[in-house]
Amino acid sequence: MERNAQRDLHDALWQSSGGYDLVLGPVIMSLGGLWLDRRFDTAPIFMITLLLLGAVGAGAKVYYDWKFRMGRATEERDRLLADAAALRAQAAAEAAG
Repeated sequence: MERNAQRDLHDALWQSSGGYDLVLGPVIMSLGGLWLDRRFDTAPIFMITLLLLGAVGAGAKVYYDWKFRMGRATEERDRLLADAAALRAQAAAEAAG
């Protein structure tokens, strides 16, 4: 597989992980809380607390991943716009002279 295809596949898999982050984080944390509740014979305090903590953490991770990717996309857009403006200026200079 050529290098660009590998990079595209890696990027696609990385971007698709948001759904897993939103589900697996809270599920794993709540299972840990359930285990703690059974071990210490408490009400579902640990399970609910860790479930909420996992949900907040998963949401924060997805949000910051999105924010990072949007920043990269904005930088790429700005670079492409600058390149296009330079090419237009070069073409105009060649046409005039």
